[in-house]
Amino acid sequence: MSWGKGIILVFTVFMIGIGVMVYKSMTKNIDLVSNNYYEKELKYQEQINKINNTNRLAQGVKIETNSGAVIITYPGNSGKVTGEVSFYKPSDAKNDFKINVESGSDLKQIISTEKLTKGLWKVQVNWAMDGQEYFNEEKITIQ
Repeated sequence: MSWGKGIILVFTVFMIGIGVMVYKSMTKNIDLVSNNYYEKELKYQEQINKINNTNRLAQGVKIETNSGAVIITYPGNSGKVTGEVSFYKPSDAKNDFKINVESGSDLKQIISTEKLTKGLWKVQVNWAMDGQEYFNEEKITIQ
């Protein structure tokens, strides 16, 4: 084989490799955490204020996984807790969902894990109590 044919062969293999790489990157599914992340970025100061409020608490929200349930315990002695709990599956946005905070008199909320697929989940709790807004985020693993 001559030098000319070797150079042409190397360029051809290189171009095929680049073509395969471009094809694979174009067909890869990339899920964003949020479709409207620009709007959320503009409102992030509110989020920082909620996190600061949460850090001032003696005890924050406690998120535990039990067999068949996620148990969220809100701090405080009593009071009406309102807000929203968001479940984010980093590997598949189709599984994401939100539910309203529904705590009983014991300030606990029990959420069944039937809808949750196995793997890593981010649980974000946006909640308010006594006129103050708070935010907690924890990662849990469903077995």
